[in-house]
Amino acid sequence: MPGDEGERWRVFLAIEIPDAVREALTGPLEAQQELRGAIRINPVDRMHLTLHFLGHLARPMVEQLQPALAAVVLRHQRFRLAAQGVGAFPNISRPRVLWAGITGDDLPRLTALQLELGDGLRTADVTVEGDRFHPHLTLGRVRRPLTAPERAVLRDWSTRWGAAAFGEVPVDQVRLMRSQLGGGPPRYTTLATFDLQ
Repeated sequence: MPGDEGERWRVFLAIEIPDAVREALTGPLEAQQELRGAIRINPVDRMHLTLHFLGHLARPMVEQLQPALAAVVLRHQRFRLAAQGVGAFPNISRPRVLWAGITGDDLPRLTALQLELGDGLRTADVTVEGDRFHPHLTLGRVRRPLTAPERAVLRDWSTRWGAAAFGEVPVDQVRLMRSQLGGGPPRYTTLATFDLQ
């Protein structure tokens, strides 16, 4: 596959969310419509729980990583999480990213899986982005500073949806995904799935 050496893929590891959770998230997303000029809303069909963004990797490297990633994931038992509440990074007063939270008694198991995958990636000389893992589903990205009336709308939105339950997220697979940019929203392709026990 020498001809593929120069081809680089933008890849990440993620957990797929169920259709029922996607459907439940339409409520807080539709409630953001009046902020559409300031916030780029993330369509529910492109939502996933990202574990690691690997950046742009040469295609052969993406293929070589797969057995090691599969082995890490297979060491973990299946578990369940919940999508609940909304918020913003860094906070609701100065938002850059709006999110739905990931919670549940099995959250430590998610953190352990994410850490072990990060260690495996570093061992394979893949740079792992981000220092701390904050599990979430991205609802939207703020494009520009909000006006005072827009901040008030966002505070009301946060109060209304802050504790809302959006459903269960079973974790039985991790996906290696490719993100292709250009000509509209990113296009996501699943390159491989790795099963938990």
